[in-house]
Amino acid sequence: MREMVTQGGIESQILSLVYELEEYTDAYATVCEEAARADVAHKRAFTRHLVTLAADDPKMTVAVREAKATQKAIDEMAVARIMGAKERAIREKLTSLRARMDALRTLSANVRAQT
Repeated sequence: MREMVTQGGIESQILSLVYELEEYTDAYATVCEEAARADVAHKRAFTRHLVTLAADDPKMTVAVREAKATQKAIDEMAVARIMGAKERAIREKLTSLRARMDALRTLSANVRAQT
């Protein structure tokens, strides 16, 4: 059964989305910072291992050195990639919330025009 669309109901839904948007905006800021820190930690670990490998065996090819450094920094890489995925997921949620708010604003304008 469908509910009757009223101006008050639409405004209530918009207000609810505003609170949710604020919550996810704050979460996005936090996740962006965590993702940046994870990315820096990964690059730092990779570079540290790369330099150590170059110093230990200067005859090692660049490709082998990079592969070994990647292998040693794999945990940091995993954390950085997971944080990047969380960042993208929250960004998508924010986009979805904005689209829902836009749709409700349009619906609200239509209801106002009919009354």
